[in-house]
Amino acid sequence: MKNITFFDWTIHLQGNLTAITDHHEKKMVILESSIELNSVIWIDENNNLQMKPTWDCIMTIDAPNKSLTIQQTEEVFGNVHE
Repeated sequence: MKNITFFDWTIHLQGNLTAITDHHEKKMVILESSIELNSVIWIDENNNLQMKPTWDCIMTIDAPNKSLTIQQTEEVFGNVHE
């Protein structure tokens, strides 16, 4: 896992995921190595963290510690199609 700071949140990303942040818009996109979009994360006007998963991923929220972990489903459950 790699750790990225997103405003006052810590984002833990699976190793093959990449984060691109737009600080002005308070948005982050998460991409996998094949440039597939996994999710969009943003801070809304009320300072709430919002998420839109776009791919098969697991997001674990630790609100008291302001921590978010993002992993691809197959990394958590294994390949269910085998």
